[in-house]
Amino acid sequence: MAIDSECDRTFVSRGGLGNGTYHAPELHNPSNHSRQCLYTFLSAPGQRVLVDFRTFDLRGKPPDGAAVGELPACMHEYMDIYSEMVSLEAGELVNSAFGGRFCGPIPPRRRVSLHRAVALAFFTDLTYTPPTLFAGTYRFINASEFEVGTPVPNTLCSFVIEASKRKTGLLLSPTYPGIYPKDIVCNYQFKGQPGQRIRLEFRDFDLFFGGPHCPFDWVRVYDGPDNSSAVIGTYCGQQRNLVLYSSDERLLVTFYTLHRSANTQNRGFKGIFEFSESFVKLDFISKHDAEHIRGSECDQKILSKKESTGFVYHPNYPFPYIQKVVCRYFIYGMQDSQNLERVRLEFQNFSISKTIPKGESPKADSACPDGYLKVYLRGQEATDSYDKHDAELCGEREVGPPPYPPPLLSDGPRLVMVFSSGDYQGRGFKAKYTFETEYRVPGTAAPDGECAFTYRSEAKKRGEFNSPRYPSNYPSRTNCTYTLVATPNEQVTVVFDHFKVRADSWNATAGLYGGATCMEDWVEAWWTGREGSRVPLGRWCGPATPGPLQSPRGALGLLIALHTDYESVASGFKARYVFE
Repeated sequence: MAIDSECDRTFVSRGGLGNGTYHAPELHNPSNHSRQCLYTFLSAPGQRVLVDFRTFDLRGKPPDGAAVGELPACMHEYMDIYSEMVSLEAGELVNSAFGGRFCGPIPPRRRVSLHRAVALAFFTDLTYTPPTLFAGTYRFINASEFEVGTPVPNTLCSFVIEASKRKTGLLLSPTYPGIYPKDIVCNYQFKGQPGQRIRLEFRDFDLFFGGPHCPFDWVRVYDGPDNSSAVIGTYCGQQRNLVLYSSDERLLVTFYTLHRSANTQNRGFKGIFEFSESFVKLDFISKHDAEHIRGSECDQKILSKKESTGFVYHPNYPFPYIQKVVCRYFIYGMQDSQNLERVRLEFQNFSISKTIPKGESPKADSACPDGYLKVYLRGQEATDSYDKHDAELCGEREVGPPPYPPPLLSDGPRLVMVFSSGDYQGRGFKAKYTFETEYRVPGTAAPDGECAFTYRSEAKKRGEFNSPRYPSNYPSRTNCTYTLVATPNEQVTVVFDHFKVRADSWNATAGLYGGATCMEDWVEAWWTGREGSRVPLGRWCGPATPGPLQSPRGALGLLIALHTDYESVASGFKARYVFE
């Protein structure tokens, strides 16, 4: 292969932030010898060079994927790119990291030099090369924007960023917006003052995506000074609206790229950081019951401790809340094979401004013109579901009747609240949450939360009831009662449509009613007199399904009980009743 110095080109910065264009050489090669032309771009000290490709149509024939810089090599005509050279000394090109081989009609992506130089090595063995084969632009840029803090000695791209020197600034990957290098580790250590927190917002984020666990290239954010601190998250692929907050004054960001032969085609990231004492203080989050969601400004989650209670507060409680803050509260009841809970929310203090911000018109679709507390009773957590709230609260608390805000009860084990403080301050809120056992039984429930339900003829002449959580398995260690109350001239009839109550030691010869018949779980029934008497109708379990149960006309009604022990469970029963 001939090294053709006649077609080499060198573009050198004279110290200013200059720019220019380049294009392919016009070559006549009647003998079809292999020829090489080297295009070198060299910036001044304190600068880097950015190279863009505007047109590109090299006549090599790449295999699938080669047009984006993957080997095996293109044939006949191609371009090799080097953007990580430390210098232009002899032999440096051979020893530098290879940035990819390109041919075909797809132009390579933008390159920014890791140091001061970029080299494009053009190869051809075709008879004629027109100057329109490739063309692009270059410009010399200030290298200081990549030095986001104090460089860590003996590292390529690690920095310490201190609030005492700079409270805000840019955070760039080493060659942004050009393709980032392979096989590097960059650490960005943020050091704030006591009482400060750090906000990090990625305005552009484009890393190779190798799967949800990010096994190849990633950015990992630690909520503390080093990599032994808790991890806020590990990110790769393309991220949108990625905003993170530290819990205190220290934060570590690590950028890692894998050592591999395949070339990346991603540009890395661009972010902004800010140290501030004005971000929400986290002491309003109860340390015993709630947990701050790492990476958020003020979001929290609360997990049930089995029918536990506690309180949630506005940020900055007990003082007025801060303007223009959004905090989310994720309240989770228990949900497993043994437990199912719901969340009850009762407000003890409430004051959120309803003042219309200056220069704005009232919102036609909202009763809250400024701040609000939105409540999602089904625990909606997807971002696109946040507009489907079940309650939007603002204004002042009223004792009632009815009270405002009213007590709220979740539809399922989760409840989510979103508090937005708006432009005006208010006294905020304090609310008590209670995790209650959710039986999923229709009927009038006992006010004390026990598994006891009442069905009155005056309220409804016919209906259904079931074992707790039917058709799922009922819980163990449970006693439930179902009281059916008729009027004096009525009788009530109950028919079981499904019946499966565990009975490991069920004895068919022991008779319908007897201690030896049902020893683990059972259903028991009585008809009840108006003077308080009870007449037993039977006890059932296993395959012994109850027949229709009926109270005498004039009796008070029926009492049905479910008992479960500490062992395994079954699907239980479903029954229907009618008063007539």
